[in-house]
Amino acid sequence: MYQVEKISDTCFLIKATGTFPPPVAERFVKEFKELTKDVHENLSIIVDITDAILLSIDSIDIILDLLKSDNERLFRSAFIIEKNPALDEEFRYLLDHAQSPKRKIVSSLEEAKEWIGLDKVVVKK
Repeated sequence: MYQVEKISDTCFLIKATGTFPPPVAERFVKEFKELTKDVHENLSIIVDITDAILLSIDSIDIILDLLKSDNERLFRSAFIIEKNPALDEEFRYLLDHAQSPKRKIVSSLEEAKEWIGLDKVVVKK
């Protein structure tokens, strides 16, 4: 499962929970591309995966394709991972293969905000 929240015109917060099977990953990519279609530069993303479990190999490939396609317009993105060594390794693999120094694994929302350059994050429900 996932939730996408628009924080500003060019910044998004993605909250992922549980598992991320390929059909969910494909639905997420489609939704994310639609939400960000008007952002041509300075795209910033905070991905909170503190409540996620694991990704399947097929889901990793789907997300990797999305990450690579966003390299040109990306300003920065932060992936929040707390105390989940398996997920940490999966995302290190993703970020290594997405080939962009603009992405970083962090351990808290505060660290993510600092990396992105935000003072505060207001989540609308």
